[in-house]
Amino acid sequence: MSRKTLYASIASFILLLTVIILNRITFREMKEYTYLVDHTREVITSFETISNDFKSAQIYTDTYSDSLKNFYTLYKSDANAIFTELAYAKRLVKDNPEQSERVDTLIKIINEHLPILLQKNITEIITKGEGWRLNDLFLIHKMLNDGVYAEKDLLAKRTSELETATRLNNLLSIIFSVLAIAILILTLISNFFLSKKGKWLEGFLESIINTSQNGVAYYKAVREHGKIIDFKIEFLNRTIAELLEINSDAIIGKRLTEFSSFVKESGLIQHYIEVVETGKPQEFEVLYKRNAVERWLLISIAKLNDGITASFHDISQLKNYEVELHNKIEDLQHSNAELEQYAYVASHDLQEPLRKIRSFGSYLQETQGEKLDEKGNQLLNKIMSSAERMSALIKDILSFSSMKKQNRFTEVDLNEIVRLVQQDLDLLITQTKAAFQSDVLPKIEAIPLQMTQLFYNLINNSLKFAKENESPVITIACKPAEHDQGKFQLPKHIRYYEIIVSDNGIGFSKEYSEQIFGLFKRLNNKNHYSGSGIGLALCRKVVENHKGEIFADGQDGKGASFHIFLPEKQF
Repeated sequence: MSRKTLYASIASFILLLTVIILNRITFREMKEYTYLVDHTREVITSFETISNDFKSAQIYTDTYSDSLKNFYTLYKSDANAIFTELAYAKRLVKDNPEQSERVDTLIKIINEHLPILLQKNITEIITKGEGWRLNDLFLIHKMLNDGVYAEKDLLAKRTSELETATRLNNLLSIIFSVLAIAILILTLISNFFLSKKGKWLEGFLESIINTSQNGVAYYKAVREHGKIIDFKIEFLNRTIAELLEINSDAIIGKRLTEFSSFVKESGLIQHYIEVVETGKPQEFEVLYKRNAVERWLLISIAKLNDGITASFHDISQLKNYEVELHNKIEDLQHSNAELEQYAYVASHDLQEPLRKIRSFGSYLQETQGEKLDEKGNQLLNKIMSSAERMSALIKDILSFSSMKKQNRFTEVDLNEIVRLVQQDLDLLITQTKAAFQSDVLPKIEAIPLQMTQLFYNLINNSLKFAKENESPVITIACKPAEHDQGKFQLPKHIRYYEIIVSDNGIGFSKEYSEQIFGLFKRLNNKNHYSGSGIGLALCRKVVENHKGEIFADGQDGKGASFHIFLPEKQF
């Protein structure tokens, strides 16, 4: 039963139950009203009887002749019954304070005048000068009439209240009954269409499952004394039969323990039990072997009622790729180690002949410079200049090849790093008359030497690529970084800083903003601007080692800006 059907059934039941309760209330009110009507009639009858008896007492007198006494005996009998009737009336009206007070007053007044009335009738009372009693006698009749009218008013009020309550209860009963019937009809119609849709979805889902590239199975838990001891196969799709090379029709309804040792060796049942008992899905890999079939399977399982659904995905090819990738990574690591060693040896060994070239060149300039003509001196200067550039290039190659992502991170004050770099470049700064503007930089977790290399190369570039006849102005700005930078996404749980190193130098075209970070990439004449073309590649590698990002922005003739994003803490 669907949740909507359940809710509709509950609502209908509540409405019908309400109708029954309303009918019961109406019945109880009718029963109570009947009782009250009978009681009111008894009170009215009692008051009328008292009134008649009192009238008989006013007519009766014991002075009548013997021939009439027998006739007036009936009046005396009525008069004698007054107090009995008053006692009965008092019991009837005990729950009505107004009527009860009225009966008490009647008893008091009648008790005062009745003994006289049993001796004298009205005429005799008047003739003997006791006419003052007439006011009390009239009051008694008035009070009896008032009692009758009060009961009639009470009866009319109760009748009106009953009619109103009955109409309301009947109206509510009709409304609730109609609503309940409407809900039931709508639920039946809805269930009819849902049933049709459910059958369509069932067929649609079955077609999807059977055309899926993954094997799908459903197992129901088999319990003994409440403990899971096995699983019964309830459903298998077509793919799993092909994947495991089994006849699905033949094994549906059987238990897992009835199959090969694969079930025990792979620990499938234990995984299944854990998922059913904890409700937490699991995913694991197993090697499936059956006859000549050998496949790696990724099995995903989730709880469904008192069982599990399992999805089997063939990852044999991925496993083969994983093995191949692992072998290639090992080969690459071995090759990288050899290359690093080769780069170090080559750089070290190349420095020796360079030192000799520079040494002999310097000696030749000092001792034979005056003997060489202008052309010879120019060639010698070119030799020395080339040797210097080659020496710088070899040092940069050695520095770049030895740049590794190390774990010797410590708290680094970037303000101190910039100060030390300025000291190292003091001569060049003085020569170019450079000006610095810097924000207060943060302290971050970093490798001090690599931070020094980063800022050294950036500041050195700004000094080196300054405009002719214009002193360089280098600005270092810092602010908290936004995690969405457009070019890349920074981890949101880590605080990053954006450090911008900008200058007023010759700049570069925006189309080269990515190329300048490549090894040996130069956008300018190497004879006019010194350098190896490795500096910015080294900067990018330093930033990447610190899980940061860097990009460049600039325009020809309008300077360059380098945006560096570094985390406050390493993670």
